[in-house]
This record gives sequence, structure tokens and C-alpha cells, in this order.
Amino acid sequence: MSVILDTATPALKKLIKTLTNPRAFHKTWGHAVARLAKRNAREKSQGGDFWKGIADSTQVSAVDDRGAIVENRHFAGAHKHFGGTIRAKNVKALTIPINDEAKGKRASEFESGGRKLFVAPGTSVLGYSDGEKFCGLFVLRKSITQAPDPWWPSETEAYALGLKEADYWLEQQGGL
Repeated sequence: MSVILDTATPALKKLIKTLTNPRAFHKTWGHAVARLAKRNAREKSQGGDFWKGIADSTQVSAVDDRGAIVENRHFAGAHKHFGGTIRAKNVKALTIPINDEAKGKRASEFESGGRKLFVAPGTSVLGYSDGEKFCGLFVLRKSITQAPDPWWPSETEAYALGLKEADYWLEQQGGL
């Protein structure tokens, strides 16, 4: 995911033109936006490495006198932020956990652990038998649509960080 927002308002653009080192300003502004994006992603985590992976894949990839590019290269970064449809690829179906025991695990982990999984007759539920009853683990689907779960900084947040960084750099060069 690479979101390039022109968050510099005319007032901020005017301030930037007065800076003696706009590249340094853009670098610190870009890193401030990246830190916020990383923090937002980590705050989404409920344990596990998924959101940590999104946070760790966020970086400043380019800086020059005109701006900075902050991007996320995680395969699911944009999908989580904007939402969308996930389709089964190279498999017959997606396995959606429906039991706490299945959360964060793959169906293959149960089978390699010695549990024989099967689809309950007349359903699309994958699970196992504990000898007395069926324990459903996953519902099988060809596709699902996930709602957006925004985590990327908004234009307003990025603009506020830009103002803060501009104030710092103006102070460093002795004010206006």
C-alpha cells in the first residue's frame, strides 16, 4: 500500500518554502507519519504477529526536497485499511475460524496434531469428533467480504504532524 497524500495546505506550503533544508523537514515529517501508522497498526493487535507484520512493513521509502513517500508493503495492509473481498486461491475454500480453539491456526495444524478433520454432513463446517460429539472449528467459504478497518493516518493527522515538524525546523533555523 502506498498512499501519497498532498496534506500540505497552502499555509504549510508557504512555511516549507521558508525552510533552509526542506529535505530534512520532509524526512522528519515522513518518519513521524510512519511512526503513527506503525502505532495505529500495533494498537489493532489482539495478540499474534499479523498486525505487528503490518506495522513492521511500514516505512519511509523516499525523501527529497519536494516530499516524502511513506508506504506499507504488507500483503494485507491496504486490504485491512480499505476492506474488500478475499477469494480462495489454490485451495477449495477459505477456512473461517468459528471456535476459539481455531483462531490463529490453520486446518492443517489440527491434522498434523493427530486430529482428523471432516465436514459435518449437510453443513459447510469443518471440525472433528471428540468421540461423543462434533466440534466445529471452521466454516468453509469460497469468498468473504471484510469491512474496512482503518489504521493508516488520516490527512488531518498527517497535516498536524507536518505543522509540528515545520515549527521544529523553523525554530532550528532561528524562526521566521
